[in-house]
Parts: sequence; structure tokens; C-alpha cells
Amino acid sequence: MSLLLAAAVLYLGLALGLILVVDRLVGLVFRDPRTPLQLPSFDIGRALAASQKFYRK
Repeated sequence: MSLLLAAAVLYLGLALGLILVVDRLVGLVFRDPRTPLQLPSFDIGRALAASQKFYRK
């Protein structure tokens, strides 16, 4: 039973990961060409800086 549960969790994780990858690729292909291309790492860094600034107040 636990092997079946582990397989189900692994399958769901792979399915969600595939959905996220396809979503990223579609977002890159069909993005608005007038907006500059921004890598996700900059979004993470900006969010981290904003959270640190909010935490200090």
C-alpha cells in the first residue's frame, strides 16, 4: 500500500512539474514583445529584498 502511495505522489509531482515547465515555455513564446525579457531569478531576488525591507520595519 505504501508503495502505491509513493508512486502516486511521485506521479503527481512529475505531472505538476511538467505542467509548470510547459507553462513557462508557453509564456516565453507568447509573451508581449514590447516588454523586456526578465528571468525568474530576478523576480525571486526582488521578492527577497522586499520581504527583508518589510521585515525591518
